[in-house]
Amino acid sequence: MSKLAFYAPIKPPDHPIASGDRLIAQNTIKALQLVGFEVELASRFIAYSKREAADILEQRKADALVEAEAVLARMDAVRPDLWLTYHPYCKAPDWIGPRVSAALGIPYVTLEAARTGQGFEAGGDRWASWRIEAQTGIKVADAHLVFKPTDRSYLEELLGSDEALVDIAPFIDVPAAPPKPVSLPRHWRPGTPVLVTVAMMRPGKKIENFRLIAQALASLKGLNWNFIVIGDGPEAPHVQQLFEEFSPERLLFTGALPHEDVLSHLAASDIFLWPGWKEPIGMVYLEAQMTGLPVVALESMGVPLVVRHGETGLLAAEDDLTGFADNLATLISHPSLRNDFGTAAKTAVRRNHSLAAAGERFRLALAPLLSKGWKRV
Repeated sequence: MSKLAFYAPIKPPDHPIASGDRLIAQNTIKALQLVGFEVELASRFIAYSKREAADILEQRKADALVEAEAVLARMDAVRPDLWLTYHPYCKAPDWIGPRVSAALGIPYVTLEAARTGQGFEAGGDRWASWRIEAQTGIKVADAHLVFKPTDRSYLEELLGSDEALVDIAPFIDVPAAPPKPVSLPRHWRPGTPVLVTVAMMRPGKKIENFRLIAQALASLKGLNWNFIVIGDGPEAPHVQQLFEEFSPERLLFTGALPHEDVLSHLAASDIFLWPGWKEPIGMVYLEAQMTGLPVVALESMGVPLVVRHGETGLLAAEDDLTGFADNLATLISHPSLRNDFGTAAKTAVRRNHSLAAAGERFRLALAPLLSKGWKRV
């Protein structure tokens, strides 16, 4: 059994604050364990910073190098066979993995090494110093496991080659038993399509996506639908204000919910609605489809990686709000199409985006690095 050291510089997989990054990290560990890897959480050190100030960078790097020495001391007796770092990027460089891997003479691998568009303003790059630090670590990796075409393009440009890149389809933990649907509000008439969305209510992209939903629904007031909004955050009052024009009887704001309750609300619904404007991947699309929901979204960034237009949902062009609303109207008005898409969605997630499928891809990708003949170049 090969032993892997796992590290996520943005936040450890057991961090108390839920997020898509934390979920991917947790599921990565599960997928690796499923195919026989022994996974050790190498460090809980958080390299992530919300601000790009030079003094923060200097202190964060210094603290990371101290942590690297501590990790080396812990691993000296029982060395891992490979180091895997999840999601190094400008706001969360990996200063630990490359140093430890080089010292131990083991392969260093990244998963979802990325370049974000944050910080590029007026022709400059506020995060340039941090970006250089992240790229320094990324360049020495022996392999990169890639989720998105945009990340692949970035790495090809940075590395000058695609030889070390391996594509991995996004994945989630598919439970053995389907979630039990919640009871819907009693005043909602049976047979009325239930739309549902799940998202943190934060400034920026999140609030823009909520605004797009409100605009689409404003053109569909004459259709029968009810809408469940799951999530919370600093922009919650703003989100509720966006939907003030709609009858409160057709809206249900649940606030933040435990994960199992989110799945139960999805299972009670008919259509998953989230534009996904500038969405890197959108793991929630997989969870929605896992419960049998067709998706209405935009063909933006990572959304097409997990939603198949015309098969598991309907995607409009990123700048086509009319098309987005028309697609939603189509699924509201055609229950048989919803059923067909939902059935296909369940099958697609289990076949292509389950932990078992991901674990096998990981096994094949890492096997050459774990062979006896591997040597660091």
